[in-house]
Amino acid sequence: MVNACLDRIRRNRARPTVSLSADETVDPHDERDHIAERETALLVDRALQLLPADQRAAIVAVDMEGYSVADAARRLGVPEGTVKSRCARARAKLATHLEYLRDVGNRS
Repeated sequence: MVNACLDRIRRNRARPTVSLSADETVDPHDERDHIAERETALLVDRALQLLPADQRAAIVAVDMEGYSVADAARRLGVPEGTVKSRCARARAKLATHLEYLRDVGNRS
C-alpha cells in the first residue's frame, strides 16, 4: 500500500496540467478519481510528517525523488546501509500510519 501511494504521488507530480476551455465537459469519474488521488496524497503527506526526520529524508530521496540508494547516501552523508535501514523502518511506519489514517477517515 505504501509503495502504491508513493507511486501515485510521483505520477501526479510528473503529470502536466491542462487548462480546460469553457466548452469542454469534465467527466465525473475523472473528477472523482482526481479527488481520491488528492486525498491519498494528503494522507501520505500527513503520514510522512509523523516520521523522524532522518527516515523521512531517506524515504523521500529514494521512493519519491527516485534517487538510487547510493545517490541518496551521498546526498544525506550516510552509508548506503543506513539509507536502506531508514527506508525499511520508514516504510513499516508509513504502512501503520496510513492504515490508521485510512481507518479514521472512513469513520468520519
